Amino acid sequence: MTKIKKRTKSYSRYPADLKRKIAKSYLAGEASYRILAEENGLRNRDVVKEFVRWYLRSQEKESTEMENPKDSSKQSTDREKELEEELRLAKLKIEMLETMFDVAEEELNIQIRKKSGSNQSKR
Repeated sequence: MTKIKKRTKSYSRYPADLKRKIAKSYLAGEASYRILAEENGLRNRDVVKEFVRWYLRSQEKESTEMENPKDSSKQSTDREKELEEELRLAKLKIEMLETMFDVAEEELNIQIRKKSGSNQSKR
């Protein structure tokens, strides 16, 4: 009798820094799952989705570890760096949106921003 070998899927492992970079790019709104998969040579967008899930789980785990710190000085500086990067990205996004509003108002002659103190229209 011959033994039947069970087939299993071969999962390729990706480095944590690549997963983190791709997940942060998606969460920052820089690109879609599909685009990030194509840019990084991944099989499909589901791989990127899994990277995002992995990153969010690791963030949750990290936040619970922050509540029970073992080496608080190293963790706090790492977390501070991450928060500073998130803040930088948020400011960049706000600047981009403000620029987009300015261009739209100038080129299309439409008022996008509501002026403070203006009355709402009655229907």
